[in-house]
Amino acid sequence: MIRGPFVPLLLAGSVLGAAPAFATGEISCANGDGAGIDLLVGRLDVLHVARAVITVGDKVWSSTPESWPGIPITVGQAFEDDTQLLVDITDEAVDEVIARLRAVKLADGDTTVTAGVLSMKGEGVWAVDCSEPE
Repeated sequence: MIRGPFVPLLLAGSVLGAAPAFATGEISCANGDGAGIDLLVGRLDVLHVARAVITVGDKVWSSTPESWPGIPITVGQAFEDDTQLLVDITDEAVDEVIARLRAVKLADGDTTVTAGVLSMKGEGVWAVDCSEPE
């Protein structure tokens, strides 16, 4: 058994050393006509959405209105794998889902295309392109 003043340092070092890398990026899905969703994400074994911003014409909703002005929203849940991207956005109080993103990914060699549907309660439903610029 290890004893002494270095035990807390050893424990902290083992915890920090085991921490996985945190890759961040942005996913932007838009219809090219004023409707879209921008997600600031971190990817580990799961998808973490750090910020979501939805635009419909001149209206803006934001999960971080203190840094990105907009009507407050909350990321309810998000999932991504090699074939799909699913995101549910709720109102600020997390009472109801007010927006959904459902996107499918297809790849051929070095080219990947991600496209799907964005719906916003009371605003509409749009086909969106979420592909990364080449």
